Amino acid sequence: MKEKLTRNLGLKILSLLMAVFIWLIILNIANPVIQKSFYNIPVTKINENAIEQKDKVYEVVSGDSVDVTVKAKRSVIETLHATDIKAVADLSELSLVNAVQIKVSVPGHDRSIVDISQSASTMKVSLENLKTEQFRINVVTHGEVASGYYAKDKTASPNIIQVSGAETVINRIKEVDVDVDVSNQRQSFEKSAVPKVYDKNGTLMEEDKLKLNYDTVDVAVNLLQTKTVNLYIEVTGTPYPGYEYEKFEFEPKQVVIAGEKDELDKVQYIMGEYNIDNQKEDKEDQVKISDFIKNDVVLIDDNQTAVVNLKIRRLDSKDLSYNTSEIEMRNVPTGLMASLKSNFLHVMLYGNTDNLNLVNKYNVKPYIDLKGVKTGTNILPVELDLPKDVTLNKTSVAVNVKHAGSTESRAVMDQIHK
Repeated sequence: MKEKLTRNLGLKILSLLMAVFIWLIILNIANPVIQKSFYNIPVTKINENAIEQKDKVYEVVSGDSVDVTVKAKRSVIETLHATDIKAVADLSELSLVNAVQIKVSVPGHDRSIVDISQSASTMKVSLENLKTEQFRINVVTHGEVASGYYAKDKTASPNIIQVSGAETVINRIKEVDVDVDVSNQRQSFEKSAVPKVYDKNGTLMEEDKLKLNYDTVDVAVNLLQTKTVNLYIEVTGTPYPGYEYEKFEFEPKQVVIAGEKDELDKVQYIMGEYNIDNQKEDKEDQVKISDFIKNDVVLIDDNQTAVVNLKIRRLDSKDLSYNTSEIEMRNVPTGLMASLKSNFLHVMLYGNTDNLNLVNKYNVKPYIDLKGVKTGTNILPVELDLPKDVTLNKTSVAVNVKHAGSTESRAVMDQIHK
């Protein structure tokens, strides 16, 4: 038996080796090593906080994706997908030229991979100073509330948001808004909204370049009922002497207000005033209607101002002259004596020609009311009893008041009697 096993031993060993070799050839032919390329594999960035800790932000210049070619047995390659390829850039290993190596691997198949090659070996980034700034959140409504209602208060909570990013990006920010749809709403409501950042051109900015300290904010919208009321504006004051207002017009005659129902019920109309003191020429003007509102309601009309049109005309005039003795002193206090310091008095009357022609120095007498005066020099107005539509230009004179028993007073009395 032993002889049979050892007979032709060399030949038997050679046969075994040839069988193994043939088996390997057959196996290799059936499952050869091949390669496959995978394109645009995204590069995952890790340890980004290493840059943030230096108060910097980064932006990828190149190398945010790579093409990868894998060599392996056919049986392995046929099971691989793009999602199996991992490309990683560790930003904590950033070089002095702001580059970091891209490491590619096929997790779970490391021993089966013959070779891996990639289109880019490094990722390059640019660094910029990190800037953080606070912005007020503006609530922007879209749509129209139900008829008869008005969206008054629109508040965000919180109303201040903190935005961080590259300094050049933050400097471009104009405002932060939240959009709320109020279409057909009939009552106040609250909802969550996502803040949106806009640049100085009104363009929505890229979210991935900004970091906000709130992802959403709560928005409250307060709805009020509306009401249409009449607007009245009255003329007050007196035009410049010698002038009168001929016509006064204003628009609008009606406005829309909003408020709580009990407050709206208190407002039947809005009354305003327009002062024309010392006015002597026609005038077109505007006044704020809200200045006339006294109740707890708000003006929501398209017309926030009223346009007024004032027509002024110049009156005819007439000059009358009197001497001291022609001026009556009325209501002289007991024990006192009054006298004018001047010898003549000139007064100017205004009105239309027909009315002025009815007036002369003989049918209108000037007088001075001394009720309540004290001794000494008093500046007092001159008055005349004038017919309707004739006015007196305000005139004042100096009146000297003395005790009636004084020597000077008796001399004045003697002079008056003469």
